[in-house]
Amino acid sequence: MIYLDNAATTRICDEALEEMMPFLKEEYASPLGQYALGFRANSALNTARGRVAALIGADVSEIIFTSCATESNNLFLRGLIRNLLNAGTDPAHKSISIVTQTTEHASVLNTCEDIAREYDRVRLIKVPVDRNGFVNEAAYREALKERPDVVSIMHVNNETGAVNDIKNLCGLAHEAGAIFHTDAVQSVPHMRVNVREIGVDALSVSGHKLHGPKGSGFLYLRKGVIIKPLLTGGGQENGLRSGTPDVAACVGLGKACEVLADRLIPDTNAALAADRFAQVIKEVLPHAIVNRPTGSDVSYYDPNRDLCEQSSKLYLREIVSVSIPGGDALSLIHDLDMAGICCSSGAACSAGKKGVSHVLTAMGIGEKLAKGTLRFSFSRYNTEEEATEAAVIVGRVVQKNLENHGILFK
Repeated sequence: MIYLDNAATTRICDEALEEMMPFLKEEYASPLGQYALGFRANSALNTARGRVAALIGADVSEIIFTSCATESNNLFLRGLIRNLLNAGTDPAHKSISIVTQTTEHASVLNTCEDIAREYDRVRLIKVPVDRNGFVNEAAYREALKERPDVVSIMHVNNETGAVNDIKNLCGLAHEAGAIFHTDAVQSVPHMRVNVREIGVDALSVSGHKLHGPKGSGFLYLRKGVIIKPLLTGGGQENGLRSGTPDVAACVGLGKACEVLADRLIPDTNAALAADRFAQVIKEVLPHAIVNRPTGSDVSYYDPNRDLCEQSSKLYLREIVSVSIPGGDALSLIHDLDMAGICCSSGAACSAGKKGVSHVLTAMGIGEKLAKGTLRFSFSRYNTEEEATEAAVIVGRVVQKNLENHGILFK
């Protein structure tokens, strides 16, 4: 098996798994316990929080442990809107506007749509993207003229790897008086992200995307930003997420963040493997379309340069989107699975659902081509040799699949 669906989930790293084990067996106490076993659990939780904070340049008090980025996104968006709705003495004193983009992950886009349906006073503005999947800045500036209360724009697109210029978008939002949030699920595992440098007010991450355990994640919430909790109870996580913490998951997340911080810059396995895969795919499937951003103003993300000094139009090399003219993604995924290749048609949360990717549609890719689009995503455990082998297999499987459906693709 060659696993190329790392944008969906990653294998847990050995270091994180090893550090978790005692808290699944001997050290199983609640971190609220007023005895030695509980004190050790609380100490481990604090250590994990410190490791997470260090990875993104935050203060430990600004880290809220959650179960995943979907929860983090919901906690921030719903919690902020609830706070804003309750802020005025006159419930009809003003409307509240949310700005997001058309290619957001469903956990942001669907949540914003749900909030707008639930509250009459909330208005949602969805900003389009250009053909490469970047936020249309002219449309974004126009939306900011509405003086929105909150803006949520993802850092790196989970289907194409397009990197939004978050520092610039955040700065513009702040000038308009808005609070700025970013879904950084795909950027933090592969890029140097410092919340102080990019200026965001809130940021969401999932542990299982960066070689931590499933069921772990966090929300960075800048000091001074007030949200209402979605869960009430014992008041854990600064009163914003009640419930006994999953110490083992938090410990695993913290260790994965520490390992990532140490390896992020020198480790280029994922990027090199993805580059090699894209190169060979173009050779074995010359009519396939690799959906990587193009243009003279577009470049690769370079981990050895400060993110804020790079081109405003970057793409993450570790995600390779390939459109197969005449292909059917679900059929191709099945055949590739039989051949030992794991990939997807887009966001993991939408896997198995029929229909066309809203991301590709927003980029102007036609329905027929979008239905034949596959996503291959790489981690530090992938090699260039493996990527070459995988691309050759993909070429062979795609050719056979199309021929079986009466489509010639040579």
